[in-house]
Amino acid sequence: MSTRFFKSHYLFGVLLLLSSACASTWKSKAAIDPRLVARALNDPVELPTQRVNPASIPVIKPPVSIRPCCAFGMDLTAKLGEVPVPGYKNGNLFGPEEVGPHGYDSGLTGLSENNGLVYTCRGGFIDTAHIRDNADRTLYLALEIARQLPGGFTINMPEEAVLRRVIVKPLPPGVLERYGRWTVATTLAQWVNYQFSIWHEIATWYGWQSIKGFSERLSAFSLEDLYSNVLGERLAAGIVLNHETSSREAYDRAMDAWTREALRRLSAVSKVDARRAMQSVDGLWWDSKKRIPDNKLVLRRQLNLASPQQPWLVVDAATKGPVRDELKQMCAKAPPPLPLSIPEQLGDQKIEELLRLEFEFSGWLPEGFPITAQKGTMFTQAEFPAIMKDIREKGEKELGPGFDQLRPLRDEGKPVARALPASSAPTAVALRFAHRP
Repeated sequence: MSTRFFKSHYLFGVLLLLSSACASTWKSKAAIDPRLVARALNDPVELPTQRVNPASIPVIKPPVSIRPCCAFGMDLTAKLGEVPVPGYKNGNLFGPEEVGPHGYDSGLTGLSENNGLVYTCRGGFIDTAHIRDNADRTLYLALEIARQLPGGFTINMPEEAVLRRVIVKPLPPGVLERYGRWTVATTLAQWVNYQFSIWHEIATWYGWQSIKGFSERLSAFSLEDLYSNVLGERLAAGIVLNHETSSREAYDRAMDAWTREALRRLSAVSKVDARRAMQSVDGLWWDSKKRIPDNKLVLRRQLNLASPQQPWLVVDAATKGPVRDELKQMCAKAPPPLPLSIPEQLGDQKIEELLRLEFEFSGWLPEGFPITAQKGTMFTQAEFPAIMKDIREKGEKELGPGFDQLRPLRDEGKPVARALPASSAPTAVALRFAHRP
């Protein structure tokens, strides 16, 4: 190799090194959605370049169907009157990989959704039908509200036991500019949806049937319902804020992806482990000796409406013994439980000051309702506390004191027989859970 050849290549290498040191190593000019950056910085100001034309917001039909799922328990049997239904057995529990594709407002036709109960280490039992119903309704409400802001307007919802109306007041000056149309819309939509989800539980407790002839009272305020409802509405709000709602197909695909990720983040367990978890609370939270539609099949009801919604975990009910250790090991690697909050304010403004909900009796007139049920009688969500008080009093008479508590009532660390209905004989496994450590 000649000296000239060596020097020329050395000089070229030095020049190449210097030019590389000065050049940017990132050549991509990928577009960045400024709304995502603003959200990451907790600065939800709608930028001028991102203003929304309300006329461009898609118009969709409100969801009218309720997905038929799921009584709490596993391998459930049924009866007509006092006669067992031959051949009927509902396994009810799934692993996360068995959950099927989402279909907006699929209702009774959505068999491919494969809805059921999934157990998660961070969120307890999750009802996928409740996730989907509440996500669909939140989507509809968010789009309707976003299209009509900032003026006052009324949204007439499909009848569910009663006539339902959402009356939105004109927004105070500056609110839309400060928070942005989509943030305002999804915040209000989540709050409204949560109230409607409470109403569904109230109506079924007092005997309303979405499918005529089939009582749903045994599932009213089932311990997994409210948490699943909030999970569904939060997923829908995230999808709307991420602008994945350009079409029904886009929303359905997004729900599939967001639901899978949510179950993963909540540390969903396998079907085998879900069955172990359900068996561990037989005699405490449900009674395997009862058949659908016996109201005493589900022994525990979750009546706490406050935010955040706390998950009911089986390890908290199994307070002692080898079963508790086994359940703890099942979720040993999972992060802590994940409470889910319900929006109650938009900035400094209480949401209940920005709108109200009206419920009006029409065809369904329940007996024993704490508000006189006459055609044309109207009430608002402000009456829910009084209604819940009546439900709690009736529930204690029917299901026993402490029916709305995660664990049975105790007296000096010993099981109290009245904590469970006399007709519910706890299994040997369940009795081991009756002592606080």
